[in-house]
Amino acid sequence: MPNVSTFTPQSPDPAVPYIIRVLTAEATKKGTATAVAGLLVAAISEAIWPSS
Repeated sequence: MPNVSTFTPQSPDPAVPYIIRVLTAEATKKGTATAVAGLLVAAISEAIWPSS
């Protein structure tokens, strides 16, 4: 029988609170940057072409 190692995922460090891990995640940073960019585009387009 061959010696096959299985992957055992590491559990996150329990000392680091969940909210800190979420707020420092790369996806959260990119999502926040995208939301800010969208608001900036909306503000500029509203300034150029005001709605009624």
